[in-house]
Amino acid sequence: MNTDTILTGLKSFELKYSPEFLEAVLDKKEEITPHLIAALEQVRDDPKRQLKEQDDELYIYALILLGHFQEPQAHQVIIDLFSLPEPFPEELFGDIVTECLPILLLRTCGGSIEGIKSLILNKNAYEFSRGSAIVAMSYAWVEGIVPRSELLSFFGGLFTGDEAAPDSFFYSQLAYTLCDICPEELVDVLNDALDRELFNDISINQDDIQQALDLGQEKSLSRLREEIAKVSLDDIYEAIEYCTGGQIGMLPPPVITQPQMNKPKTNQVWKQPNLKPKKKKNFWEL
Repeated sequence: MNTDTILTGLKSFELKYSPEFLEAVLDKKEEITPHLIAALEQVRDDPKRQLKEQDDELYIYALILLGHFQEPQAHQVIIDLFSLPEPFPEELFGDIVTECLPILLLRTCGGSIEGIKSLILNKNAYEFSRGSAIVAMSYAWVEGIVPRSELLSFFGGLFTGDEAAPDSFFYSQLAYTLCDICPEELVDVLNDALDRELFNDISINQDDIQQALDLGQEKSLSRLREEIAKVSLDDIYEAIEYCTGGQIGMLPPPVITQPQMNKPKTNQVWKQPNLKPKKKKNFWEL
């Protein structure tokens, strides 16, 4: 199967229905990777055009495959796409923004957190994208990419009140993620932010902070490792199912050594964006 045939199949949903097609995609990794990156660049450069082309989901599969490939050359265009202003990230990617973006950022970062930090600091970016970048930073700590001291210094400096509007999702996710990593070094910063109402006590309150402290660093680290394992993108079949909302029910199950995962509960604190409904083709119509 040549590269053109693979790219045409990706545009027409064939990846959902054919294990043989997926194997061909994986076998052609080196050849198709530049085309997958180019597909994302095309959407970045003209997102309005992509929204009009409802039946072309090449960019969705490109995103998932590049994350699975752990392709660092894709990292910047992923940052660019999810830095687009509203409504583009939600309209283009739906729940992928909050469900899959953290692990996509981690898996493509190539050991550098600078791109992730730039998304967090981008006040013009979609707030849910910024929140997912915050989660990705916590994953980077778990993976040993960023030292805990550097992570806490960066997070602690984001509560000035100038990074987003008060009571925004940005601050709620920041507080939630700090509790995920055990915030013992930044308890005073969290309490001060709560007093200044940068986030409200419905998102995170004193009891939540205390529970995080009681859990401790080691158990917090263990929980995050488990979370990363569930969304790792290592199993491409699970990655496609997870990132596309489980819409590959007609795909015959592959022979794998591990049981199928249950879709994990996201660690974001806000209401998730929903995927924009699209008319899907049946496999016999392809």
